[in-house]
Amino acid sequence: MAAKVRSVLSQQKSFFRKIYSFEIPNSKEFDETVCNKIRQTERLTIFFQIVRNGLNQSDSVEVNTFGFRRFNWLDWLITISCIITVIRCGILGKNTNDSVAIYLGDPLFRVKDGHVLLLWISVAILVMYLFREWLLTLEAKGKFKVLSTWKVCRNGFNPVDLQMNELNTKRFRFTIYLVSLTIYWVMLIFPPFCTLLSFSLVLANPMMYQNPKLAFFALLWSPTFSLSLGFTINAIMGFGWYIMCSLYFHLYRLRDLIDYADILLNNSKHGLFAEKDMQLFCPKVIQHLNNFEAASFKLRYVLLCYFFVISCLCDFDIFLGTIIRIVNSLFCNLLAIGAFSILLSVGILGLIFGSFLTKLGRLTVRLHQLSCRHKLSIQSVSKVSEIMDRAAGPYNGLKIGDFLTLEKRFFILFIAENISILMLFTVNIGPLLH
Repeated sequence: MAAKVRSVLSQQKSFFRKIYSFEIPNSKEFDETVCNKIRQTERLTIFFQIVRNGLNQSDSVEVNTFGFRRFNWLDWLITISCIITVIRCGILGKNTNDSVAIYLGDPLFRVKDGHVLLLWISVAILVMYLFREWLLTLEAKGKFKVLSTWKVCRNGFNPVDLQMNELNTKRFRFTIYLVSLTIYWVMLIFPPFCTLLSFSLVLANPMMYQNPKLAFFALLWSPTFSLSLGFTINAIMGFGWYIMCSLYFHLYRLRDLIDYADILLNNSKHGLFAEKDMQLFCPKVIQHLNNFEAASFKLRYVLLCYFFVISCLCDFDIFLGTIIRIVNSLFCNLLAIGAFSILLSVGILGLIFGSFLTKLGRLTVRLHQLSCRHKLSIQSVSKVSEIMDRAAGPYNGLKIGDFLTLEKRFFILFIAENISILMLFTVNIGPLLH
């Protein structure tokens, strides 16, 4: 009897260990897990009509740039919902007639500063929708081939294919897993959250229970609001996944070359250095720098729009939540906290990318040490000089438009610029809204 009890307890213990295990799986299992998550996130971005071809981007134009939604019923549904929501919220934001408010289902009927929030929703959805349309048009023109450089990762993380050593391959794989997992769940959760939000605005308004006609039309119009808001925000999040993973791919390749420079320096200390190693190393560095610079150059306007759209939306959310104090205290606090968290995460993301690029200075130091310790040929010296000039240049970094490069100081500049924008909103727009 005691043996039987121990057997049952042992089985239960192994069962719960399996469920609540926090152990890191072995390399092969984790490799398959990450590949599955990449494929799932890619399918989700295609389902939400963020991109048409996923990671299979090419520079060949197969469709007319304005015909990419010719037979796509879901994309037409998103477009119609966004247009209806923008027009409806714009009218309700300027409306003073109760009959119009009832037939358009005003969810903030007679709520403090409700017209301000409706106007802001109208402008925000319009901006995000136009940004989404611009991204789809660029994809239809074949401008996003640079995003497909890491599509080999869908089938596995082979160091030879990625041109990285095993350690950097594992680091890159773990980074891709974290980014993919986060974006995947955000895109899954946000549409139900938008639906819950739209119905909550209706049910939380006391006027809905006094006027059944208003409640009926408000509930009738709610699906268009949740659909337009959910799909436009998912478009920004989902396409950001492609950009981040592509840039991380190039940055980890550069990091691998910096590690290889350390290996060459260590070999030179033990008398194992050969000039042939330097001649093979220099073209790889130049090639990876060129690839990263090309990717950064092609995505510069997309990144500029990302920072501009996210900054303006979050700044105005903080302005409405902390300065104007619209609707109620709970909603204001949630609005301000959410917007501040997004701004902080964008700034930290810029700091991470900038810290990657500052490591190029270490490459310059290593090449200088190797040049001083060994007599190199004229060809090797010219290549080393070219790399040192490129690595030490002030233009290294992600291009944000044509006038800004993301570097180590970006976090401070980003926060300072957003504070100044908030001050401009407060001084110039605050009195008008009151």
